[in-house]
Amino acid sequence: MKLILKLIPAAALFVAFTSSSKADPREAEDVAYRMAQSYVAKSFSMAPTDNSGVLGAGQAIRFLIPVTKGLDYVFLCAGDQSALDLDVYVYDEVGNLILDDRRVSRYAGVQFRAGYNGTAVVYLHMARANGLASYYVLVGRRGTAKDTSPSNVGPANVPAPEGAGKGK
Repeated sequence: MKLILKLIPAAALFVAFTSSSKADPREAEDVAYRMAQSYVAKSFSMAPTDNSGVLGAGQAIRFLIPVTKGLDYVFLCAGDQSALDLDVYVYDEVGNLILDDRRVSRYAGVQFRAGYNGTAVVYLHMARANGLASYYVLVGRRGTAKDTSPSNVGPANVPAPEGAGKGK
């Protein structure tokens, strides 16, 4: 009986520790959407990605986002309570670092204007975590692409056809 009484506090501590370190995907998603509210107010169109899941400390994922020159992009990453430090790194398609967010936080986000047409390579690094931690990623875009295809670029200094602008 004495042995059981001694084991009860240890079991209670174990249950408290393991229940507090469980990954919570819903929490990570909720936090990401709260982060996105200020960007929606700035006219960003936010979209979920297929980049959500669970990572342990030191693990990272990579995902590719197509970008259009002149448009503004934002990448928001949020973690649950088990995520102690999330970092985001954004590279262009030839491997040059565009920008990063390495603050010690369970939130990470970067915003930039694309200077090229192509693909941004985004890394999400779970720098520190308490066991397995959930993360959720949102991508936002703002602006409109200018169509500079040859069919939409008119010739310069060409006179209007005869009769143009005259009602009949």
